[in-house]
Amino acid sequence: MMADVQNKVFSKMDSNHHILSGFKAMFSDQALADVEIARKACGGAGYQSNAGFTALFAAVSPVPTYEGENTVMLGQASRYLVK
Repeated sequence: MMADVQNKVFSKMDSNHHILSGFKAMFSDQALADVEIARKACGGAGYQSNAGFTALFAAVSPVPTYEGENTVMLGQASRYLVK
């Protein structure tokens, strides 16, 4: 793919953008849900800052809005698939 970019061939860019938009939305939502599931699995200890979930949640929670909110990203991927 990098060879295509260096040769200024961008024919795959549209499909890659839409597919990766869908992946970004799905994976970032799943990561956030998984952190919450893991915290709950630890019971009351999951609320303690030394359990590490506060830092992990702080790192993962903004990801669904980076480079486009997930609803928009899923919409782009869906429109491409329907089209």
